[in-house]
Amino acid sequence: MVIEVLQQGNSYSDSSYYDILQVKDDYWICGKYGTLKKYTADGQLTNISYPSKNLDIYKMDMLDEETIIASGDKGVIYTHNLNNGTWTSRQIAGYEDACFYNLAVMSPDKIYISGGNSKIAHSKKTVPEGFILESIDGGITWKEIYSNPFKMVWCVKKNPFDNQLYALMYTLNKTHLFKLEEGQWQKQEKIGNSIFHEIQFTSEKDYIATGGWIGKKGRVYFNDKQVVMNHSGLIWGRTANAKYELYPACNGQIVLGDHHGNHKVFGKKLHKDFSIYEAVFTSENTAIAIGSARTLLKLTIKES
Repeated sequence: MVIEVLQQGNSYSDSSYYDILQVKDDYWICGKYGTLKKYTADGQLTNISYPSKNLDIYKMDMLDEETIIASGDKGVIYTHNLNNGTWTSRQIAGYEDACFYNLAVMSPDKIYISGGNSKIAHSKKTVPEGFILESIDGGITWKEIYSNPFKMVWCVKKNPFDNQLYALMYTLNKTHLFKLEEGQWQKQEKIGNSIFHEIQFTSEKDYIATGGWIGKKGRVYFNDKQVVMNHSGLIWGRTANAKYELYPACNGQIVLGDHHGNHKVFGKKLHKDFSIYEAVFTSENTAIAIGSARTLLKLTIKES
């Protein structure tokens, strides 16, 4: 795999890119300080005008074919209608010191957000104060359906095979998988003894969880096996197409998989040990990846 650096900053204080979402033929990128940009098919990167509060945006998703929802720091939620160009911003009362770290869209009306203390998202040591919120009116109003001061809820995820909601909850050097059943969060199993940042489902029962520790080993855990990457650092997530898997990791590294249990770590020397947080395929053999300090990479997979 060939990695080309399209952009990177010089220090960790530069704006980081946290999430990337395909929006029609373009790719929207959100991040630190309220960064919101558009990357086009011809390689142009431009700013998107919106009612920014200059607060980090952590996650984006499509509510429906024409509506984007984004969650951020200090309890802020944005929605954007692609048809008429309107934006709506809300700061949820009682969550002004919280980060809305992840979100899951079950339907255009039912949405879940997970997070914790804002300091956690800014790499500060503090009590996690984890929570999960639910909206049943398309993000207008929200109700807390879970809270635990000693757990950080890194991820809420819809399993498309059973249409159920799951969550990764981290505490005391271990991560457990929970499932929402009849309004109650039921522990399913222990994933592992480290941070697991993301989970994806490949069937009603099968999953792929990614995590590890920054500066140490990366981990990709399946139901029936565990893959450890000795020098990748924490593996932040996963994206896949019919042929390949990409696992963004730390220090400019990305793990390439082939759906057959084979994984290889590729890396690019950056100005500092910048993490790569997300990747998205732009064709069968090409992808773009984003990360800390405005890092934007183009990935080209060479057939062996």
